[in-house]
Amino acid sequence: MKYTDYICLKTGRYQSVGKFGDNIYAYEILTGVTDSPEYYQISMAEFDSFETWSQESISDLKKCMKSLTAPLSAAAT
Repeated sequence: MKYTDYICLKTGRYQSVGKFGDNIYAYEILTGVTDSPEYYQISMAEFDSFETWSQESISDLKKCMKSLTAPLSAAAT
């Protein structure tokens, strides 16, 4: 999959969730000085509750990163 296939559906500060294709949900976070995106596969339940846990992750980054276990791709290659 290419990062250009990502469709952003919900946004937050420096992060968003969306889909690759029909049923692959993904979390996008902007990293580094140039805000390069990184993508991680998430469940549909995590996608549905994005508004809740994305606000919590601002103060608890470890909780956010716990759910991000399977990188899909990196934009900068």
